[in-house]
Amino acid sequence: MLKGTKSISLSFNSMIGDQPVVYMSAQIPESGRSNSSKTIQDLTLYEANKAECRADMEAFDAMLWDLEDQSKEPEAPADTEQTNETEGMEE
Repeated sequence: MLKGTKSISLSFNSMIGDQPVVYMSAQIPESGRSNSSKTIQDLTLYEANKAECRADMEAFDAMLWDLEDQSKEPEAPADTEQTNETEGMEE
């Protein structure tokens, strides 16, 4: 028996020039809550470039939230009847 879970994995860096400054990662399981983290890797560059790094972190969060929202499709109520879309159409 094959048993497991699927998830989406994100792994990004906020870069200043060619230097990684903030590492951001997230896991979005098929069902359940996401788990994300951000780690400042170069405090000196971060302090000197907070606005750019924070803009990157906001973009990462927006991407994460968008993916979370896409994975949560609304469920149809159990007592709702599905209709045949071809009903009433002439052949």
